[in-house]
Amino acid sequence: MSLRNPLELLVLASSVDDPAARPSAPAADQIEACRRGDRAALEAVFRAHAEPLARLLTRIVGPSVDAEDLLQDTFAAAIPAFRRFRGEASVKTWLHRIAINVAHQHLRRPRHRREVALSDPETVARDAEPTSGPELRELTQRLYRHLGALDAAKRIAFVLYAIEEYTVDEIAVLTGASRAATKSRIFWARRALLRRMRRDPQLAEGERR
Repeated sequence: MSLRNPLELLVLASSVDDPAARPSAPAADQIEACRRGDRAALEAVFRAHAEPLARLLTRIVGPSVDAEDLLQDTFAAAIPAFRRFRGEASVKTWLHRIAINVAHQHLRRPRHRREVALSDPETVARDAEPTSGPELRELTQRLYRHLGALDAAKRIAFVLYAIEEYTVDEIAVLTGASRAATKSRIFWARRALLRRMRRDPQLAEGERR
């Protein structure tokens, strides 16, 4: 595995999206019901978006036991915010913004409050791609250790770009940053990640193969 481009490992480490499983846009009357706080409508929208949001959160924070809690935090934040939803963006984009903000707050907490034992085989086996081999799961663990050294904003911008394949402009909208700041975050995150990966004995061994 060449490490000239760290995107390769990121793509391998992420699960493959199933286009058939992507949620359809909720109807206008369902959106209006959500604005009124209708529990059934809210549950239907959240249920439709739960899987892609959980995947997004896991990709940002890593194979972490916190992903389910962060998903619940996302929905908890979305319930009162729905009253202010005016449809300028899609519900998917709107919920992604909330999830990204929740993940950002999580990553900014003191490390001792959020650190997960990524060497725990049960955690890795549960969160890793089912078709991944042990070697790829180990590489994924090591990758997220290196990502953990990055500033939260840089890490999120890079993951959105490298795994989620958002454009720079889309990431700027999702994170509330300028286009210039977004490009800078991706550049410096990629540079720092590649430097750390090349100093990692196991990853460096893969590069020499």
